[in-house]
Amino acid sequence: HIIRWDSPADTITLEHRAKNRSGFAMGAVYAAEWLAGAPGAPRRYSMTDVLESIFKK
Repeated sequence: HIIRWDSPADTITLEHRAKNRSGFAMGAVYAAEWLAGAPGAPRRYSMTDVLESIFKK
């Protein structure tokens, strides 16, 4: 993923490169564990729900 903020004066670039798939696997396991103890009534959840619960702590 690459995100760029561009202006007439300069460019800021933020880049993510995965070196292997272990990071994706850890994220999938974390999301599954979160889902097993998800708050509220059963419904469709998104990764945003998982991330919001992390950052609200």
